[in-house]
This record gives sequence, C-alpha cells and structure tokens, in this order.
Amino acid sequence: MVARHGRLVKFGRYGYQVLGESAPLRQDAIYRIASMTKPVIAVAMLTLYEQGAWQLDDPVTKFVPEFADLRVLQHGELVPPDRPMTMRHLMASAAGFATGSPVGSTNPAVDELYAAAGLFDGTNDDIIAKLATLPLESHPGTEFRYAIQQEVQGAILRRLTGEQLDTLLERLIFTPLGMTDTGFDVAPDQRERIPPRYCLDDDLQLVVAADQSPFPAVAGTPPGVKPSYLLSIAGLYSTAQDYLRFAQMLANGGALDGVRVLAPPSVTLMTTNLLPAGVPIHFLEPFAGLGYGMNVAIVLDPSHASFTGGPVGAGTYFWGGVHGTWFSVDPLHGVVIVGMVQQQDGGNPMTGRPYPVPDIAGITRSITYGALVAPEKYPDMTERLDREDRT
Repeated sequence: MVARHGRLVKFGRYGYQVLGESAPLRQDAIYRIASMTKPVIAVAMLTLYEQGAWQLDDPVTKFVPEFADLRVLQHGELVPPDRPMTMRHLMASAAGFATGSPVGSTNPAVDELYAAAGLFDGTNDDIIAKLATLPLESHPGTEFRYAIQQEVQGAILRRLTGEQLDTLLERLIFTPLGMTDTGFDVAPDQRERIPPRYCLDDDLQLVVAADQSPFPAVAGTPPGVKPSYLLSIAGLYSTAQDYLRFAQMLANGGALDGVRVLAPPSVTLMTTNLLPAGVPIHFLEPFAGLGYGMNVAIVLDPSHASFTGGPVGAGTYFWGGVHGTWFSVDPLHGVVIVGMVQQQDGGNPMTGRPYPVPDIAGITRSITYGALVAPEKYPDMTERLDREDRT
C-alpha cells in the first residue's frame, strides 16, 4: 500500500493465500508483523510522556528499581556502569542490554548468559527479575543494541498504567485509530485470514515454516492464539490497512480522521536521532547515513544510508519485521509505504544480513519514488496535478 499526502494511491495484492492452492491472497489477510510492534510501543510510551509520567533524563531505576545493582561484564570482570542508565538510552536501544543473539553482539559472553536465561518463559511479570540478575554487555549510551530494550519499555508501560499490554494498546492506539484487526491474538473465527509463514529450504525453495507462532521467542504458539508472554519486541498481528492507519497517523503529526493520538512535537521527538554522538546503529556492521529514534530508524543522509537509502527524503523513518513486513514515512515527499509478506527472515535485507532473495522493500522503494512527479518543493504544480488526478 502506498499513500501520498494522506491519499491512498496504490493497493496491490500478489500471489496466493496458501502456496499450492488457487485462492489469491486475501485483501483482509492478517500478518505476523514481528518488530513492527516496536513503533507501536514507542507511541504508547509517548502518550505517557505527554502526561508527564517520565522524562528523557530520568534514570530507568525510577521505574525499575530492580536494576539498581546492574553491572557491566567487561574483560571478564563485573564493573559498575560508568553512568546512570536513562530513559533516553532505553528509548534509543542504547541502554546496554544484550539480546541472547549473536547478531550485532559486542560481548558474546553476555549473550550466552541471556540465551540461557529463558527470558520469555512464563509471563510478562517475570522478565524484569531475570534481567536484574544478568550483566549488561556495555555501559549505557555507548552501544546500539537491537531488541530487548522494548521489553523493558513494555514493563514500564504496565507499571505506570497498571494495565496489561493488550488492553493498554487497545485503549491508547488501536481503538482510537480504528485498527480493528491489530492485537496480540486473532479471534478463532478470523484465523483463516492468517497466511502461513514460509521459509527457504536447503535448495532455496519455499516451504511451510515449522514454527507458525508470531515470533520465535514464543515458539509453538498456534497462529492467532494469544501467548502467555506478550512480546513488546515482536508480538502483534495486523493487516496492511490497519498499519497504514498507524503510519499515516504518524505522517500527519499524531492525528488521523479527527482523532489525535500524539501531539506533533512528540512525533518529532520519536522520529529524531537519539543515539549519542559516535554511536552508530548496527547489526552485523555499523550503518552509514542512519540514526535511531524511538523504535524507528531515521534516514539522515539518503545518498549514503546503508540498505535503505536512495531517493527517499532526509528524515524518512522506517522499520520492518523479520517475517517480511515493512513500513516507511517520508515527511519531505508526503509518502507512506506499507508492505507485508510472510517469509521467515524476509525482513533481513533491511538490516544488512545476507538473504538469498530479492529485496522486496528496496524494489518497492525504487518503483514508488520513480513514480513521483510532484514533490512538495513544487507547490505551484500541486493544484493542477490534483485536478488531473481527480479527472
């Protein structure tokens, strides 16, 4: 789906609902959106920021006192952090937590401890106690590290509101925006709308993935069933239509169809680079031309932006999910793009991790921007072109 200046200009569906069967992909297909959950968590956090519930320079221990004795594992020794962990660090994914994955690791010994800790076993009430027993992999504010930080954000959301994530996000975001098909589960009579997730076998042929859960951290959960652990990092289901409403709300400065979710300055804060100077966003390698705001990446220099640059406007913000979903908002050109497939690791090209299929998001970007004929900087053309569009 592609929108321009708030108007839908392209909605294409391709392929099949189930490979090997004749039924085309459903227009109302429901996808596992994985890490596209993270920007939703950021918006929820900012609604509380607007109420004065937290500040960027608040220590995280104000909300999570269990972290008071965290140490950094450095050269085989546990040492105190050289600065307080702040909410700014946490929101920019630079708080010092590891993930349990080798992707982007700067301290493999800590990742081994995280991998063995069973962080997602049990419920959301358990993870903070587990993290409090583990060391940090780096001093706060010195390294970008993707993933687990949003679980701490989710814990803070629950503590500040007294609500569980499913009801909280429904109240703050999904109901106001009319996102009727977004949530941590799918009603039993609607689960046929969820396409299977596919993966590549050793011959690079698509086959049904063994795990059909929303994300590997809750592996074994049947499609559409609510897990016992609600993942802030990657737990939501959604449709392209629903997520376009969320993305367009951001593009509009926090409002959609007369409903305001955030104030414009809050959206600006969310989509501004919060990483400290000299700290790059990275996965297997540092990225050029990109920054990271609150759970979204930001294109700072389009001509040098690793894996996501090219013709987009400076200030474009974006993110995607590992199963092949993606979105971007380009404030300069007024363009919003949402794409969704269900292919395990299909979102990897965006992060620079090798993946042996074409980069669908990149191809979409080239085609979309190749079709732009009335950039915002030519306002004298806008009225004429709008008239021709209507004709």
